[in-house]
Amino acid sequence: MASRLPLLLTIAGVAVLFLSIAFVFVLVIGAMFFGGIEFTGGHTAAAVAAGWIPPLI
Repeated sequence: MASRLPLLLTIAGVAVLFLSIAFVFVLVIGAMFFGGIEFTGGHTAAAVAAGWIPPLI
């Protein structure tokens, strides 16, 4: 049984690593979907940089 301990620890470590990466992906995609992250800057940042707010058509 002692010889299986390193294998079990390795499998547990890989599982924790995979779950943490999956959790970060879910957070980022969820934030993008619900409008929490704008990677392109968005329309508001462009309007502030230009000094005016374009009319909504």
